[in-house]
Amino acid sequence: MRLTLAQTSLKGTKKDNLDNMIKVMSENKKTSDLILFPEMIMGAKTDSAALTDLAEDVENGAFASALRESCVRYGVSVCACLWENSGTDRVYNTAVVYGKDGGVRAKYRKLHLFDALSVKESDDMLPGSEPSPVFELEGIMCSLAVCYDLRFPEVFRNAVFRGAELLLVPSAWYDGEMKTDHLITLLKARALENTVYTACADLCGGCFAGHSGIYGPYGERVASAGVDEEVISGLISKERIAEIRKKLPCIDNFRSDIFRR
Repeated sequence: MRLTLAQTSLKGTKKDNLDNMIKVMSENKKTSDLILFPEMIMGAKTDSAALTDLAEDVENGAFASALRESCVRYGVSVCACLWENSGTDRVYNTAVVYGKDGGVRAKYRKLHLFDALSVKESDDMLPGSEPSPVFELEGIMCSLAVCYDLRFPEVFRNAVFRGAELLLVPSAWYDGEMKTDHLITLLKARALENTVYTACADLCGGCFAGHSGIYGPYGERVASAGVDEEVISGLISKERIAEIRKKLPCIDNFRSDIFRR
């Protein structure tokens, strides 16, 4: 699979963010099977607008429909994190994968809300209640997580036990003391301990850290970005996973007689 990460900053309006995503799809359609965008890509909460003002149906809302139509137009799949209506005064933070045919391939509502380091997402968001789906895309078994989920390895190990080979992580990782080190360390660790690929597309600019990256099953860096807007890409290889697992069989060596799968 040819995977592209779009590290971008937030634009002025919801439409501006959508237009930017479609521009990235157009410019990278010939070299990408899947494009991963950051969390919060529809926009952030402001003094004058709540997240409920941005939220919509993630399958048939206007923002989602435009992305689905663009997937068909440009022949590329997309993973994006959208604000999903919940019918309450809070929203779901939902990662969605749209296929090249415009169909919805997978959905995942962020399980772990970031109520830490002076941020309280639960004021505006509802947590999900289901583990991430594991689904096939371009011959690769994929799963989803969102940002703060990276600090909870059970999310990833559970997905790997169900067959995941690529862990997709849209993120809006805040900058701050040691935060970039945390992000990179966690991405490498989730890849290495599970002998799979991890891929994180992060917001940049303002309070966000950037440093999007793809890491391979031996913890190796496949591609990485800095702090500015950037599009990076890498190849996801089932053969590479098999090669590493042959010499580092962490999943086979797991003690299922002691710790339940």
